[in-house]
Amino acid sequence: MEVSSCGVERVLRKDKHLNKQIGNEIEVKLYTPIEKQKQLIGILKSFNEKELVIEIGKQELTIMRKNISQIKTTYNWEK
Repeated sequence: MEVSSCGVERVLRKDKHLNKQIGNEIEVKLYTPIEKQKQLIGILKSFNEKELVIEIGKQELTIMRKNISQIKTTYNWEK
């Protein structure tokens, strides 16, 4: 018998998943790099049907959703 789990870090596919993560840290993978990075980790501030806003440090970054390949939750393994 094999038991599996979707894991601690979950892919966020629907708006209702994103809505639950506002204020939490997420990882965003991109099709096209922004400032030479295709993977960004930050706090989800807001989103709509066209864009997503994350806070990285003290900077807010707006990302077009059409440029996003994957969004998932993050877990700090060093806790």
